[in-house]
Amino acid sequence: IIKNKIKYLLDEFGTKEPCNRFDVGNSIEFIIGDFLTNSGLIITQLPNAKRIDLSIHNYGKLSIKYSSVGDITLHNSNGCMNKDESLTDLLLLTTEKLYLITNNSIDDIIDIKSYLKNTGDGLKLKRTILKILEKKNYPYMMNFKLNIDKKNCKNRLCSKLFYDKFKEEYNSLK
Repeated sequence: IIKNKIKYLLDEFGTKEPCNRFDVGNSIEFIIGDFLTNSGLIITQLPNAKRIDLSIHNYGKLSIKYSSVGDITLHNSNGCMNKDESLTDLLLLTTEKLYLITNNSIDDIIDIKSYLKNTGDGLKLKRTILKILEKKNYPYMMNFKLNIDKKNCKNRLCSKLFYDKFKEEYNSLK
């Protein structure tokens, strides 16, 4: 069910339109949060926190990222010079796999610093790390093939859906 929800979200809205990127990203975070809650974990969703997206009771805090191509943006510094070059424990969703990448889990496998790239106004994780994790049979990854065809994405605007829902709610007040 989680895969179907994410696939539907990406097929309908996608991230081609810049205005959709935060909404789609936040929606993926909520879908994953619902999944974890329905799996029996106690979580707190933190959509406005700095560098983290949810906290799992008796585990810790995680950043959730979706990336389909290129280096993975871990954070932006909103036009300021980036000074934070550390990896926040990460649940990374790609079109093929789901990875739990934490400082503790990769410490003995690779030197994470060699895969982090300070872009001046943000921090990225080099995508080449994913091939290395595959080669080393990293234990905290699983197949999660989404079968997304970006050419067939409807690229609906999240803002239009929000506005339609807002109008419906507003009109019900009368």
